Amino acid sequence: MMTLPHATEMPANLTGTKTRWVQASLVPSLFLATCFLIGVPGNGLVVWTILSKFRQRSFTIALILNLAMADLTVMLTVPFWIYYFLSSWVFGDFMCQLLVYIVYLTVYTSIFSITLMSLHRFAVVVFPVASQRWRKPRGVYIILLVIWLLAGAFSCPSLIFSSTQMTEGQCSDEFYKNDGQRLAVNIVETLFAFVIPFAVLAVCYTYVVRKIRTLKNHKKMKTGKLISAVVGTFFVCWLPYHILNLIIISALLLKYSKPEVSRALLDSIKTLTNFHGSSAFLSSCINPILYAFAARSFRGGLRETNFAKLFEKVHNDTEEKSSKDNTISMQTL
Repeated sequence: MMTLPHATEMPANLTGTKTRWVQASLVPSLFLATCFLIGVPGNGLVVWTILSKFRQRSFTIALILNLAMADLTVMLTVPFWIYYFLSSWVFGDFMCQLLVYIVYLTVYTSIFSITLMSLHRFAVVVFPVASQRWRKPRGVYIILLVIWLLAGAFSCPSLIFSSTQMTEGQCSDEFYKNDGQRLAVNIVETLFAFVIPFAVLAVCYTYVVRKIRTLKNHKKMKTGKLISAVVGTFFVCWLPYHILNLIIISALLLKYSKPEVSRALLDSIKTLTNFHGSSAFLSSCINPILYAFAARSFRGGLRETNFAKLFEKVHNDTEEKSSKDNTISMQTL
């Protein structure tokens, strides 16, 4: 389960405490502040552009909107965590549980949206006729609703194991009664938030690349590279987090057979606890930067008009690709 940051006290009588405070509290706070300053206006611009410019949205555009809304939501919790990093938790038990739940909800929503982007490309290229059925407007909204419901279900453990009651001044999401609970939660999170989605992505992109190579006169789309960049960046950002999760799982499994190794593993990641938590926010501010780079061909950067042109191209490329692949499939029947 995601290890949220812990506020670090700084007693005056301990040598090196200031350095430890800088590393454990100040640096992660500056990191989060940077994510906030980029993520809020960037994702806000994406949401505003799509809502105001695209009444008819392709499935890809709908997923980009869903992803931006999730990223914007989690970014709005950042000021609370920055205050917690630098001081202590003063917002009460309810707010602790609520904000932790929001973080998990948006993280799972982002993961599922990213995975569906890849599944969508796979379906359009490999099964163009069948994919037309679930890409109708009603089907799109049902799929987006299912994404949020599944994310909400997978986030429920955070409501059980997050509290401030056991440790005054801290908001923790790891109040487990035993190691078995902690192990089960971490395994479920690693499987459904990384291993399974990554496996799905690997299979989808392998088949897509093979299928594209077999199509004659296939015009490669620059927007396809953009979606690939979004997917790739997301998993690169989350890879360190899940590596730490695997270390925790290994330590728990070795606790009784090799207690010294288990203790050494857990001690080795103590200094990375706050970075472990703050890494959850990194990917939520990167997508607008990717869109800005992709929009450079429209002579601009992070502007509504350029974003609108970019998303219009994504929309048109998706629709044209579906239409062309559908025609090719019908001709081969």
